[in-house]
Amino acid sequence: MRQDWEQIASYFGAARLRSVNDDLQTALGGIEDVAKSISQSAMRQGLFGWTSMLDLCIQQTDIQPYSGPYLRVSPLASGMIEFRYLDTAIESRQWHRTEVPTQAVWRLEAFFDQLGWRSKSA
Repeated sequence: MRQDWEQIASYFGAARLRSVNDDLQTALGGIEDVAKSISQSAMRQGLFGWTSMLDLCIQQTDIQPYSGPYLRVSPLASGMIEFRYLDTAIESRQWHRTEVPTQAVWRLEAFFDQLGWRSKSA
């Protein structure tokens, strides 16, 4: 179910506080920052998100979750964050990057620019 960006940010904040693993806490904090960044930007109107366990899922169209291409942002046990664009079922053909939590918002913005999800002036 699609969620409001403030709800999503709160969800990851609560998950971060519940976690007993320091590395996972750090990764969840990076994902919380991503959700907060979207909630505070003009893109909040053009991006649609939901949570799936500890993953943040983002799509550009207001359609049923999982029914079209979407970006999955996942915390890793190592403390890193994986960004994976699921536009094909063939995993080796999916765009993906791993990033440190402090660079998560930068990676998200770079992804948006690369795929044209926002204008360069946004």
